[in-house]
Amino acid sequence: MIVNKSMFPVQTGFGVISKMQDKFATLQMQLGTGEKASKLSEMGRDLPLSLSVRSRLGSIEGFSANIDTVNLRLSFLDKTMTRLDKIEGEARNSAVQGQYGTNNINMATLPGLSYASLDELVTLLNSDVAGRYLFGGSNTDSAPLPETDVLLNGQGGKAGYNTVLGERKAADAGPSGMGRLMSSIGAIPNNTTINLTEDGIHPFGLKLSNVFSNAGSAVELGAVAASATAVPQRGDTLTVKFSADPTQQMLPGQTITMGFVLPDGLETQLVMTAIAPEDAPAAPGQFVVTNDPVANAASFQTALDSELKSVVDNEVGAASTFAAAKNFFNGPGEPPLRVSGDPATATSFKVATDADTIMWYKGQSPAVSAGNLGRLEISNTAVPVLPVLTPPTFTHEVKLAQQAPDSGDYGFQISGISANTASMTTTPPSGANSAVKVEFSDTVLTVPGEKIEFTLKEPPPSNVERTVALTAVNGKAGPGQFTIGANGATTAKNFSNALDAAMTGAAAAAEGNPRQSVTAQVDDSTRVNYGMQANESGFLSLVRTMAAMSVETYPPTTDPDQDKLNRSRFDAMAVRQQAAMSEAHNSEAGSIEIMTMELGVARGTLDNSAKRHTDYKAQLDNLLSDVETVSKEDVAMEILALQTRLQASYQTTSMVAKLSLVNFI
Repeated sequence: MIVNKSMFPVQTGFGVISKMQDKFATLQMQLGTGEKASKLSEMGRDLPLSLSVRSRLGSIEGFSANIDTVNLRLSFLDKTMTRLDKIEGEARNSAVQGQYGTNNINMATLPGLSYASLDELVTLLNSDVAGRYLFGGSNTDSAPLPETDVLLNGQGGKAGYNTVLGERKAADAGPSGMGRLMSSIGAIPNNTTINLTEDGIHPFGLKLSNVFSNAGSAVELGAVAASATAVPQRGDTLTVKFSADPTQQMLPGQTITMGFVLPDGLETQLVMTAIAPEDAPAAPGQFVVTNDPVANAASFQTALDSELKSVVDNEVGAASTFAAAKNFFNGPGEPPLRVSGDPATATSFKVATDADTIMWYKGQSPAVSAGNLGRLEISNTAVPVLPVLTPPTFTHEVKLAQQAPDSGDYGFQISGISANTASMTTTPPSGANSAVKVEFSDTVLTVPGEKIEFTLKEPPPSNVERTVALTAVNGKAGPGQFTIGANGATTAKNFSNALDAAMTGAAAAAEGNPRQSVTAQVDDSTRVNYGMQANESGFLSLVRTMAAMSVETYPPTTDPDQDKLNRSRFDAMAVRQQAAMSEAHNSEAGSIEIMTMELGVARGTLDNSAKRHTDYKAQLDNLLSDVETVSKEDVAMEILALQTRLQASYQTTSMVAKLSLVNFI
């Protein structure tokens, strides 16, 4: 009988032992690290799941990093907005009409306090976090505003606000200091008539509004009307004619009141009171009356001229200060403006450039603003058809034109007009920045379905073209439609109103949302918008007001008349500051309160995304743990079991390896 090792395959036993040794080594690694494998190739069927989970965790880590960064910036913005809101509140209470303080202390300290607020405001709007400026929209690598002193006083030959203000005040005062108005007395036999006339058609100075009196037939008042005979052409004019009857003159205490529109759009009234000769000399706003109409007219003119100069010194001065602030601190979609030519006789503005004027804001800004129809104007005029018939026939002209002064860098450019209509006549633009017209006839009525299309182009660099279309309908008009009226005049009016609404919508779309100028992705489908632009309405109003209040001073004086003038000007400035800082603006787009609320929404979105990521990451970590890690207790038990089997295998293999006939017997 032959006994050998072929009955027990030793080689196979060695292979089994080797595999158990490899398994033992793997278990020892797992016991030491807690990981299932030391490299990806050893993951087996769990590899795709592991890679997928790790990829998702990497995305969450990236989103979380964005959230941390944005959270830091939002925290900074929240503190800044809180301080800006406090500055706004302090400004609201810093100047109150009639509250001058002991020895006019409020008047003396107001300019300094306003300058300090302006300086702090500029500093806050130039804030940066880790070198990133937060109030310039997407322009984050440089401060959006120059320093305060540069804003006010200019630099390197470029004009600052004070220079622009000086030009505007001179333009509004005029060469005679009467607010661009001229008074004159007619020649005999009309030397009892005083004419008050605007010195031209322009945006400067006082504009005549109305005139009335309680003197009955003693005076004849000429309503405000455009002058058609003066050469060169003047603006509006009004007349005050004293009765030629010596027995029908004004009595002491009776008044003539004139209304004026100020350069900033507010209105004021000038009350001229008649006094008896024995009450002379006349105080400001008074004139002496007797039974001599010629003398009364001369007395009235002298008092009127003097009082107009006083109005220019206070009311017009304050209005000019705020109007110049609006010209210099231009808003989105508006160019900075300066007086063109000799200020005293100027009749127009010019667009300021970076070559001659400090640009107060250099951050990101839309070139088109919804607040002014994208710098477009709509007019509706009835034009007689020639030859004139009886009764006369009119065409009703609706004109769309760019606001003056023209600028290729701001506002819509009108590039075309088209129509599929037989009842409306259109006039296309004849060149850059020219107007377009639509004419409606009284004889050929518009029919439903006729349509007018305007083509508008945004300034560079976008150069986006937008089409505004209006279709004629019967009955109530919806968006993009206008109602056909019973005649051309009514249709033109309806068309003009519809065009206004359509242009507002187009301008709003072109302006966009400043918040979207800076965004961060915090989830697969979630972005947080938190861009801020220092020329938004809330910031802009603060900058304009603080600059205006800081440059207007009230020198101490012992002269009662000068003190009265100072107080009058202080009151005029206080009224305007109160209006600009009024809480009525809180609900307007771009106000500090609305911006703070929008940042709160962004913070809420951020927090919700962070919570989602935290919860999801915990789930993915658990899943990854199940896929990639092991229980050390289970591994230890496997090691013990494997160790027992391995020892048994060692002994068995050793015994078989030594087997022979002698040993077998």
